[in-house]
Amino acid sequence: MTIKDYRHEQAQSADMAAAPQAGSLRLNAVRAGQALRRQAEEIAMKNAASSPENLNALSPEETRQTLHELHVHQIELKIQNEELRRSHEEMDIVRARYFALYDLAPVGYCTINEKGLILEANLTAATLLGMARSDLLKQPISRFIFNEDQHIYYQHRKQLFDTGKQQTCELRMVKNDGTEFWAHLESTEAHDANGIPVPEGRVVMSDITTRKLAEAVLQRTHNELEQQTESLRTSLTEKDVLLKEVHHRVKNNLAVIMGLIDLHGQSNDEQTRASMTELSNRIRSMSLVHEQLYQSENFARIDLQCYLDSLTAHLHSSYQSSRNIPVSVAASGIKMGIDSAVPCGLLITELVTNALKYAFPEGQTCTGAVGCEIAVSAAWDGAAYTLTVADNGVGLPADLDWTKTRTMGLLLVKMLGQHQLRGKIEVDCTSGTTFRLRFAPQIARIYE
Repeated sequence: MTIKDYRHEQAQSADMAAAPQAGSLRLNAVRAGQALRRQAEEIAMKNAASSPENLNALSPEETRQTLHELHVHQIELKIQNEELRRSHEEMDIVRARYFALYDLAPVGYCTINEKGLILEANLTAATLLGMARSDLLKQPISRFIFNEDQHIYYQHRKQLFDTGKQQTCELRMVKNDGTEFWAHLESTEAHDANGIPVPEGRVVMSDITTRKLAEAVLQRTHNELEQQTESLRTSLTEKDVLLKEVHHRVKNNLAVIMGLIDLHGQSNDEQTRASMTELSNRIRSMSLVHEQLYQSENFARIDLQCYLDSLTAHLHSSYQSSRNIPVSVAASGIKMGIDSAVPCGLLITELVTNALKYAFPEGQTCTGAVGCEIAVSAAWDGAAYTLTVADNGVGLPADLDWTKTRTMGLLLVKMLGQHQLRGKIEVDCTSGTTFRLRFAPQIARIYE
């Protein structure tokens, strides 16, 4: 068999595979034509017997029979002609369906041989490659592969014909006018009508340029974000170091101020010493905040339990001449930002100082089973803090309106609680004295 005969036979097999209905119709038409031929020959022989020179030999009955057969044959020809016309219409429908499924497919289809030459291509493939379909035939498909991606296509085609297994790849291709585009190739081994592999490959070609461009944009955006994140991380580290140094310097400067105040507090005047001690304690409450932040990894918040433990311990030691009144703290797990911690520390300093100085005079019997006590607590409900300083001492004088008093300590409590923290203060003198402050943080970033 010659190459031409082989390809002609392959083309017939491909047509039958692509349009099985059309093949069936052709077979029926061939069989009908053969039957018609046999019938026509029979009638021709009968016509020869009834030629004019033999008409006189026919009887009337034979003449009628011959005319009847001719009439029936004429009807059969009309029926067969109608069947052939319907067969042609059905074949046209099949061809149109094949054209829509193959030529107008949203992806390019082409058939290549082992050398990579294009044997057949649909209209979509011709459009993708920028050439007329007839001009694509016998062209090597490698002609349309981007130079730097030739090795990808070589391995793709080699694996296809070596293994017979489906192969996929993504590479850059070039149209006939030089325009580059990204393509996804999916190749499979070809088979004849009997399912036997033939030395050809079916290639499905898809334009993925839009997706590749989107991926490139996403990658660039990702890289830029990574660079910005690294820059922010470096900047944040530098700011953390600077902020830690600031807290350290503030703490040291406040320590110097407290040292100077302590020197002035060594006066023989009792009132001067008391004033200097209170002033030093106030500064100490602020210094402790910076000390906590300096020692913490988080420069925005402090652990309120640790802070209040240190603060109340310092206040208790400042009044050694007073009765040994225990001060308890309950603020476990509470975090507070520096904007709130400093005024809260000052406020608690004033209330605990007042309790240590005035709530438990000599000879005073405390209420409750635990004896004399000062309790400091803090709570967070997700929206606001509640600070409580309570003692079970003698309580405030019955005729004292704490909101109108001119003493420094209570003035600071009012100023810090109502004005700076914008909270609400409640005072309960039922059993001793209880100050309760509820306020919402101004910067809502302090609790987790």
